[in-house]
Amino acid sequence: MAWRSYETRHRPLENYHAIGLHECDVIALAQAMQLCGFWKLDIDKGLFFGTKQISDIFEIEHIEGPMNIQQLAERIHPDDLDHVSETYFRACSARGRFHTIHRIITSTGVVKHIRSVGLHRATDIGSGEYRGMLHELFPLQPMASVVAL
Repeated sequence: MAWRSYETRHRPLENYHAIGLHECDVIALAQAMQLCGFWKLDIDKGLFFGTKQISDIFEIEHIEGPMNIQQLAERIHPDDLDHVSETYFRACSARGRFHTIHRIITSTGVVKHIRSVGLHRATDIGSGEYRGMLHELFPLQPMASVVAL
């Protein structure tokens, strides 16, 4: 069920300033339709940091500082765990961009489909870091909800 891509397609940053939007507006818009969190992975130290929304998506207690990778891994669907591990390993080796879609299982047994996107960022020392976004994917709503004229 899991899927990934390492294809690099240059997409210039939209000029949202030209229409009066700011960075905080873009984030608010991204989070308006779906739960969306942001993360950072220190490649050399293996430390993963995430916003509270990452914890909310995985339904785990949020802590300031590095997140517990084992706790996150326990939520990933068993059929997708190898895929997710390989995706992050290959991305850290290649230092490019990636995105992956996989499933997690909540504490109540609900299966969620999530998408994670990561971009490599060089740092002054070491291998650099990945910065990314993770969000829930929702099924499309049926057309029956459209008002007939």
